[in-house]
Amino acid sequence: MKRLLLLTAVVAAAAAVFVAVTVPPARRILPTSSSDGTVPGILHVHTLRSDGRGTPDDIAAVAARAGLKFVVFTDHGDATRTPDAPMYRSGVLCLDAVEISTTGGHYLAVSMPPAPYPLGGEARDVVEDVRRLGGFGIVAHPDSPKLELGWREWTAPFDAVEWTNPDTSWRVLAQQPGWAGRFRLFEALVDYPFRPGETIAHLLAGTTSAPNHWEALTQRRRVVGLAGVDAHANLALRTVDPSDNGYWLPLPSYEASFRTLSVHVRPERPLSGDAAADAAVLMRALREGHLYTAIDGLASPATFEFTATNTHGTVHEGNELGAGGPVTLRVRSNAPPEFTTTIWKDGSMLTTDHHDQDFTFQTSDAPAVYRADIGAVTSSGTIAWITSNPIYIRAAQPGARPPTRPPAVSASPLFDGRTGSGWRVEHDASSLAALDVAPAVDRTELRLRYGLGGGTVAGQFAALVVDTPSGVAPNDRVAFTVRAEHPMRIAVQLRAPNAEATGERWQRSVYVDAFNQDRTVSFDDLTPIGATQTQKPALEQVRSMLFVVDTTNTKPGSSGRLWIRSAVLQR
Repeated sequence: MKRLLLLTAVVAAAAAVFVAVTVPPARRILPTSSSDGTVPGILHVHTLRSDGRGTPDDIAAVAARAGLKFVVFTDHGDATRTPDAPMYRSGVLCLDAVEISTTGGHYLAVSMPPAPYPLGGEARDVVEDVRRLGGFGIVAHPDSPKLELGWREWTAPFDAVEWTNPDTSWRVLAQQPGWAGRFRLFEALVDYPFRPGETIAHLLAGTTSAPNHWEALTQRRRVVGLAGVDAHANLALRTVDPSDNGYWLPLPSYEASFRTLSVHVRPERPLSGDAAADAAVLMRALREGHLYTAIDGLASPATFEFTATNTHGTVHEGNELGAGGPVTLRVRSNAPPEFTTTIWKDGSMLTTDHHDQDFTFQTSDAPAVYRADIGAVTSSGTIAWITSNPIYIRAAQPGARPPTRPPAVSASPLFDGRTGSGWRVEHDASSLAALDVAPAVDRTELRLRYGLGGGTVAGQFAALVVDTPSGVAPNDRVAFTVRAEHPMRIAVQLRAPNAEATGERWQRSVYVDAFNQDRTVSFDDLTPIGATQTQKPALEQVRSMLFVVDTTNTKPGSSGRLWIRSAVLQR
């Protein structure tokens, strides 16, 4: 018994020494002489509605204890659920948003009405849908090493990007070669009970490449950068998601996550307590990028201002200023003297090693993109305590026209305008489909009547098919006029035979409204469905074209009608 007690004492002493050596320092509590006019809050939080562990009321109460003023809930979904109206809970403004899974990563849709059909499929299509519906779209955890989570559609016109996300940090460390990354995670697990927020903050050092993508994008267009806390109050094991299996740890807690970082939004006026009005004011500031991110696990509460002044006036982060005379940049903060302020110009360091809490720097009158951050040196590496959004200095120039494809020089009709010759329907065993040749006021149309099988998603589909026995070459696109009973998405697919009964297929999704609209799908814009021998279809081998309604963007059990007219191959 004495030996057991001695061994226990030795182990406890060793653990105490290990914690004393590895635990990060307590956050610095900073003096604040006045407010910087921002509202601190958190985006990307999951509740019991998906894979989180708390109710909105529970989470809001925790946010209030952490000193936050707003929370954006982003439960997983297809955006068809009507979001809760903005509401104050425990004095915290709560907004209800959604995290949408796409084939190219996850996308947050904020301040958007319910979608008329399930959003999903290709990332570029979801970005398009969210924008058309008036939502504010944020790329979530873009550099996650997990394939399903990392973002791959960098040419899509999304509104914002998470430049840091704690979920990505631990996944990166878990997958690093060797033992260094895993040892940092082990340290974090041991240290977490003593200083949870500080421990998570220190994991952010050197574990993200997202700022590089964001910086590159801002050279071409305005893109809002912010932090997503990705709070679930659970941590899945084996680098998977909680929804993937039943193995997870009940950490980090919501409170630990909320004390790790915050997004400080600069609204045009103080919040009034009217939830609907305050939500509108907050969203305008978010959309404009009037914000900065603070890593509160290092020091808090933060105050920070970044401005640019020239002959046109003075603007804050997120704004655009016309080129006109030398630019004076000003940074004001309550940073500790050992923290270092750096100003970046077009992604390159312009000036650094500033330790004053208020300083100015004059630069040229040339168009540029400026950003400021304040870094802290920690035992884990340098961490940006404050990261601003850019200020854009732009020269006056005429609006750029988006690139267009050359007009078609020839057309081969797929529909003769009178009969359904060459057309047919296909559907799975649980669904129904019928083809009608329907007279219209000025012409005849093809009408697809469909009813998808109900129950769970199990590959239900209905398709209008036109055979192309000689292939579709030398054409490079298909043009058609289409409408439906209600807004929806359909997939335009090319199919080529192979050893499998279903053949190889490539597709491009298009939006269909309740009135006739012209649509053109270029064949070089198609992407493979499943495994194919080639990334793009061999057009001479294509034997059928399909206009498909499936469960990517239509719920099981749905029915409706779709009309197509003037379908032609073009080149």
